[in-house]
Amino acid sequence: MYSDVKGEKMKKKLLIFHPVIAPYRIDFFNEFSKRFDAEICLFRRNLRSQKFDYTKIEKQFNFKPNYLVKDELGLFYWFVQLWKILSLRKNDAVIVSEFGIVTIIAVLHKIVTRGKYKIISMVDDSYDMVAANNQFSWKHKWATKILMPFMSNAINVEPRVVEYYQQKYGKGVYMPIIVDDERARNRLQRIMPTSQDYVKKYNLEGKKVLLFVGRLVRQKNISFAIDAFQKANVKDSVFVVVGDGPEIGKIQGMVKGKDNVILTGRLEGDPLYAWYNIAQVFTLPSVQEPFGAVTNEALLGGCYCLISKLAGSNCLIEENVNGNIIDPYNESVYINLLKSTFEKTNPITIPLKLRNNGMNDNFLVCFENMIRQFF
Repeated sequence: MYSDVKGEKMKKKLLIFHPVIAPYRIDFFNEFSKRFDAEICLFRRNLRSQKFDYTKIEKQFNFKPNYLVKDELGLFYWFVQLWKILSLRKNDAVIVSEFGIVTIIAVLHKIVTRGKYKIISMVDDSYDMVAANNQFSWKHKWATKILMPFMSNAINVEPRVVEYYQQKYGKGVYMPIIVDDERARNRLQRIMPTSQDYVKKYNLEGKKVLLFVGRLVRQKNISFAIDAFQKANVKDSVFVVVGDGPEIGKIQGMVKGKDNVILTGRLEGDPLYAWYNIAQVFTLPSVQEPFGAVTNEALLGGCYCLISKLAGSNCLIEENVNGNIIDPYNESVYINLLKSTFEKTNPITIPLKLRNNGMNDNFLVCFENMIRQFF
């Protein structure tokens, strides 16, 4: 994205403040770096809820992030650094995350300095969270109401949220949490040998596999899915659960003595993505989920996806084409859906082949449409 300066085209200046970059956000920030003169500032050196091998993540950046870690700088100097970075150059836009203290500082800086830059907030809330008051906290709810009028625009992850924001604030553009299709598909092809090793290790040839990936916390509703899977009792079916978390003890108790449920523990990188080449069916039965980037990962691998109506990523589902949207509280309907889905599914055969991409949205098309609405 360029601006004209004395007849010459120059990249627009972009300042981005974000807590930390998860694996499923790498392509998003790399694309900003590629298209803009972007400075990207991060506030943590790893995720709080999950500890990734962050050195591997950093190696995939096409930019050098500026780390502003509050615990390292101290609160006062952290504030000073934020203000200083906002003042260093004339940015065309400042992108912030949600509506926390950094967003407040950006708004105050723009008012005090009479800045001309746009402030754009990345808002990951699902439609259920904004429309049904199912947000994570009352603070988030009120901060949104107070600060949204000061935003030039907002990046929303679901079309219904865009519609809600447009009606309420006259702002909002669609950009789901998805990755670059070509890069992801090339990785899936590259790690096919790992996927085939899993099939042999877990004796999955001739089986039908249901997959869940995520933290084992109450909001993910994994016990609901395990109960339903057991009651569906589909012949030669296996439920693979990838993840760890506070609910692990409960889940281990539920599956004790059952050989049709595999608990892999937490995986990341290639060992995780290899499962998307294997599972024919993927499920995300969350009762609260801002988006659920795993849905995108599963669709890219050709999995048929059963996604909660309360998860933002249900916007990636085309009914009866690449999946179905489920009610995470209606067990009987979910059981019947598992049965009918497995009925249409062919058992695993070796050698594995890269399946068709189940995604309708394309990363680069979505990104291009988003930035066109900013400038």
